[in-house]
Formats: sequence, C-alpha cells, structure tokens
Amino acid sequence: MSNQAKKLSLALFFLFGIISLWAIDYQKEGEDALSQNKNDQARTFLEAALAQGPATERLYLDLGLVYQKLGMKQLAVFTLQTGAQLGGNLSYLLWYNLGLVDFSLRQWTSADAAYSKSLESNPSFPEAYLNRANVRLEMKNWPGALSDFQTYQKLAPSNPQKQTIDQVIALLTQAQIDQEAQILAEKTRKKEKEAEDAAAKVKAEAEAEAEKKKQAEALAAAEAAAAAEKKKQDAILEKIRNSLKNVSGDTKALGTGPAGVRSDEGDFSLSQ
Repeated sequence: MSNQAKKLSLALFFLFGIISLWAIDYQKEGEDALSQNKNDQARTFLEAALAQGPATERLYLDLGLVYQKLGMKQLAVFTLQTGAQLGGNLSYLLWYNLGLVDFSLRQWTSADAAYSKSLESNPSFPEAYLNRANVRLEMKNWPGALSDFQTYQKLAPSNPQKQTIDQVIALLTQAQIDQEAQILAEKTRKKEKEAEDAAAKVKAEAEAEAEKKKQAEALAAAEAAAAAEKKKQDAILEKIRNSLKNVSGDTKALGTGPAGVRSDEGDFSLSQ
C-alpha cells in the first residue's frame, strides 16, 4: 500500500472514530446510569452530554439530580438555577428540585421562594404545595403552611398521608385561632394600658396643678404675712419716732472740754 493510501486510511479511521464518538447519546447513557443508581457514571455521561450540547432543561434536571445524590449541593443549586432560567415546560421541576436542595441546606427562605417559582410555572403541582407547607412550618408561618396543606389535600385527595395531614391541619387551625385570639387580646390590653396611662397623666396634671395652686396660695399668704409684719413694724417705728419728738424739748446739749464738763446751765469745771 502506498504512503498516500496509508495516510488516507488513517485519516478515515480517525474521522469515523470521531463520528462514532459524537454519535453516542451521552444524555441517554447518563439517564440509564441514573436509573440504575450509578451516580458517578451518570455524572460522567451527563457532563459529556453538556459539553456535547445542546444544553436542554432535561439535561440540567438530570445533572442537578446527580449532583444532589453525590452530595454536591452547591453545584446542584447552580445547575438547577441555570436550567430553570431557560423558562421551558420543565421549569417547574427544576425549581422544585432546587427547593429540595435548599431544604436540605436548611435555607428556608430560599426553599420557599423556589417552591413558589415552581407553582408559578405549574399551579396544580401538588408536591410543591406539600413541600412548601413543610418549609413554612419550619419558618413558623402557620397561616401559609395551613393554606398549602389544605390545597395539597384538594389536589391529591387520595394521598397516603391524608390522615396525618388532616391532623396537622386541625392543629394549625387551632393554632391560628389561638394566635388571632392572642393578637386581639394584646390589642385590648394595649388599649387598656393607653387608657390607664391617659387617666394617670390627667391625674398627674391635676395634682401638679393643685400643688402649684397650693404653693401659689402659700406664697401669697407668706407675702401677706410679711407685708402685715412690715406694716406692724413700721407702725411701732412711727410711734417711737413720735415719742422722741415729745421729749426733744427737754434735751440738753452736752459737751466736754479740757477742764471739765460744760452745759447750758453752767460751768461745772473741776479743779485740782
């Protein structure tokens, strides 16, 4: 065989080899492995299918499920979110599975949002109501959980958990009644406290006004007493002054000198 023929044969060999590789349906192989719980093998085939393209919702859904089973939860979240963004007919399942991953991570708010997205895509999907109800129990959102359980019972009346869920519904109904009663009681107590505070304020203001009036009266009485005392003292002083005027004629001027005492009546000098 000539060198040219050999080269042609080798080229054809590689060409057919590549064609045969691309002819393999990796997604189907991955799904078969997944159904047999061969998760590592399923991952390999499905990742190959993703590289091979095109990327479909079903492929993202299967690959997200494989990542879940392998405990690769963050990768599962990314894969499921990417698939859900395609907005196709399977988006409700992608959001639903994303809710499952979030629930396993105890990310209640994210799980609630994922199940809500699932129900936006498919409002008649019973399992999404059931799982969101369980999430809302964890979030202590009793009214939301009650509504979801009731809707699930309507959509799946023959479900195997019907009796248990009916009991939960009864408990949640009573809890909601108790909660509403507690809210009303708190409102009543608040109004009573506001009324008591208002009455206490009025009483305090009245007492303060009375005290202020009492102090003003005491001050006025003290001022009146002080004025009366001043008037009394002024009268006494005036009386004394008048008395001094009456004796002023008998008053003699006295003076002292170097040799003795001198007065108007004579010179009382003392000599040695």
